Amino acid sequence: MPKAKAATKRFDLPSNKVSAWPSSASIAARIRTIRRRKGVTLEKLAEMCSLDRGYLSRIERGQKTPSVATLLNIGEALGVQMSHLFGETVEPNAITVIRHNQYTPFPGPAGAKDTMLMITPESAARRASLVLFEPGTETTIGAAEHSGEEILFMLEGQAEVKFVDRNLTLSQGDCVHFDGHLKHEIRKVGHGRARMLVFVARDLSKAAG
Repeated sequence: MPKAKAATKRFDLPSNKVSAWPSSASIAARIRTIRRRKGVTLEKLAEMCSLDRGYLSRIERGQKTPSVATLLNIGEALGVQMSHLFGETVEPNAITVIRHNQYTPFPGPAGAKDTMLMITPESAARRASLVLFEPGTETTIGAAEHSGEEILFMLEGQAEVKFVDRNLTLSQGDCVHFDGHLKHEIRKVGHGRARMLVFVARDLSKAAG
């Protein structure tokens, strides 16, 4: 958990940027995103900044515009530069690049004849994951269900997605978006190779706020 540090010059707001004050919504989005990525609860950040939780919550919702002093305090507590909160620079860990040779095998159900490659794994800092999936002719995901949302995008071939009350056939370029808690199974149909991207965005933990 990041700890508040003594104020240093790196948190100062450049004088030539004062006239270009960003909107409350953009500041709010950056504070909220950085806080969640660092695993800091709203309550903890309020405590670190000696701010009222309700006031900080309104800042994160874009309902209050924080003063420069408050932003300096928040940036110091989160351990980020003021320029990150203003959108002038990007945190080093805010952007992750995964090369094609860095995909890792992702185990499916036991005995399933399929190929799964994890492109971007879910982590404590990232709630989204992306998998390159090649389903077999037999059902390959046994009644999968999870929190959040899921998107299937068909890259090649055809696949059948079976829900409890309907079956959908996806062809190249087709996409289906659904709540992750819906039980679903996937299998290849037709001839040739079938490939799809599976994007999963899980719900944020209650602790993240």
